[in-house]
Amino acid sequence: MSWVIGILAILYPVIAYVGLSYGSPSLVALGLIVILLLRYKFGHSLLLNTTYVRLFIVTVIVVLGYSLITDSSYGIRFYPVVTSLLFLGIFAISLWSEQSIIERIARIREPDLPESAISYTRKVTISWCVFFLINGIIAFYTAVYSDIEIWTLYNGFISYCIMALLTAVEWLVRKKYKYKLPAS
Repeated sequence: MSWVIGILAILYPVIAYVGLSYGSPSLVALGLIVILLLRYKFGHSLLLNTTYVRLFIVTVIVVLGYSLITDSSYGIRFYPVVTSLLFLGIFAISLWSEQSIIERIARIREPDLPESAISYTRKVTISWCVFFLINGIIAFYTAVYSDIEIWTLYNGFISYCIMALLTAVEWLVRKKYKYKLPAS
């Protein structure tokens, strides 16, 4: 069940596009809120504490609630903006905590990271902060100034391609970097 809800969450821009093309923003917002609440109930995050997850859920419900109440597409179109800004905040705050988000991810597979790897994970966390900032700005632009087709293209395809590219480049850099580290 959780993987179906995860796929629906990833397909958010496409669901929004189809819903806004053939239905009312209020109904689309209600459906998206239901998907979000189901994802919260059935999804589990090993990386984010419950405070961050709850903040994310409440913020997105408020944004989508705007569309639900006003029957306007703006709340729906601002979801990617809010998501990027929330992730920017979470990743940035993690830089001042004991472990950055990327370090937590790395420690799942390799619990005993050398100091050089911890430094590297901080740099990767910063690169994701830059991505989320730029992505949020572009998502804002598409929400305010673009038609629904351009909004969907960027937020439902191009941004995912950029995330995949960033992940692939980081993986290649990490592979090269790991071979240069002294054996521990």
